[in-house]
Amino acid sequence: MPNITVTTPGAPCWLELTTSDPARSQEFYSSLFGWDAETGDEVLYGGYVSFSSTGRRIAGAMRKQDGAPYPDAWSVYLLTTDATATAAAVAEAGGMNMFEPLAVPDMGVMGFATDTTGATVGYWQAGEHTGFQAEREHGAPVWCELLAKDFDAAVGFYEKAFDWTLRDEGNTPDFRYKTFERDGQPFAGIYDASSDSAVGDASSWAVYFGADDVDATVARALELGATVKDEAEDTEYGRIATVTDPTGAVLRLMSF
Repeated sequence: MPNITVTTPGAPCWLELTTSDPARSQEFYSSLFGWDAETGDEVLYGGYVSFSSTGRRIAGAMRKQDGAPYPDAWSVYLLTTDATATAAAVAEAGGMNMFEPLAVPDMGVMGFATDTTGATVGYWQAGEHTGFQAEREHGAPVWCELLAKDFDAAVGFYEKAFDWTLRDEGNTPDFRYKTFERDGQPFAGIYDASSDSAVGDASSWAVYFGADDVDATVARALELGATVKDEAEDTEYGRIATVTDPTGAVLRLMSF
């Protein structure tokens, strides 16, 4: 399939795994999805791992700092055309920037923030690195959504900080969900997880990767050291399953 380039500001453009064991993570994801892994220069890029599929960028991985008080996890970066302006917008919307926008040599400019619900989210101003180059296929991004413990706060934050225009996907006491859309195309969602005990106590971003056969991919993940978190089930959006990878990061699989 042809390369894609994310061009819509505010849309997910890059996925990044923070892992306590980069070598183990490389082995797992390369075996599971057939990804190729390339480790960047230690001085320039801190040994950052770039995953690709058939020559197309998919995601990245970085080593978690020793003693960090958070689990291994996948993170989402949203596209921006001006990281400095986005940092200001994040602060004005009530979020907290973890550091000033950081230029990555030749690649682009990155930022990372905590939103008003406590979830972490990255933002990326593209240089030579324009983000992931494949989607909606096996081993490529399919969907990203915020599992928000404070739905209204999340909606207000992303509308202000990233200029999201949101459409109701569900607005009942049992199910509230909004989708970020631009020109009729959906890019990401916000789910009201305030009463969903399966989500846990904290807001977080959920990343779904495509699987040609969800059940077979789960079985393969288990062979490689993963554990099942949520059994595969059919939904109106496709067949979905959740596993925990060998280092503890949550991996969601979705048909497309």
